[in-house]
Amino acid sequence: MKKNNLKINSNMLVSFKSQSEISEKNLKLVDILDLKNPAKGSLGDWKISEIKNVVKIFGKEKMISATIGDTSDLKEVIQKIKIFDELELDFIKFGVFKKNTKQMLKFLSDIKSYNFKTELVPVIFVDNKITLDTAFKNLESFKKFKFNFLLLDTFFKKGGDLFYNCSMNYLSRFLERSSKFGLSVGLAGKLKKSQVPNLLKLKPKIIGFRSAVCEKNDRNEKISEVKLEKIYNFFKSAKS
Repeated sequence: MKKNNLKINSNMLVSFKSQSEISEKNLKLVDILDLKNPAKGSLGDWKISEIKNVVKIFGKEKMISATIGDTSDLKEVIQKIKIFDELELDFIKFGVFKKNTKQMLKFLSDIKSYNFKTELVPVIFVDNKITLDTAFKNLESFKKFKFNFLLLDTFFKKGGDLFYNCSMNYLSRFLERSSKFGLSVGLAGKLKKSQVPNLLKLKPKIIGFRSAVCEKNDRNEKISEVKLEKIYNFFKSAKS
């Protein structure tokens, strides 16, 4: 089985909290295996040894992404990316917490100056309106710094979901503006099964799930194969 190279839109990303959740069935239903530990925060990181193990077992057949943790400190972010850059991942996700344009552009520029080999994905948290609007106004700069992807997500998992923070109209404009600069956008953030048809209409590059595919819709519970398959079927219908 070859890796999905993301040429099409609406790729399904699912966050796994441990290797034990990656069953044979679950593996078939997702386009991107995302390694994220919800117990450690919004972008909670896995142990390095466990990431290496998953990449070794599944890296040839699935695209794999991993989060570096909720750190906002530039030195710490670069240090973590340096370590993750050696793990043969397809994507490394890191948070962007800067609120004004000058801070955000310096942060992105400093990270990109290292020429990491792994595809880096800046995560913009939609529940921080100032950061979100700063990112929206500076989408051209993300591309200028050679970022190819951007992910919109929620930081406060006990707060509202993506659609609570952003209207369909806003998301549509964000995606349209991003595509002008050749920037692919992923959408995540406490997404619900009922929201999948609207998400698919937007045609983002990636749609990410955790709580919606878990028992009791709780991101800290284990993944339910039944829930995952129900969401997968929406994607299957859209692609066919």
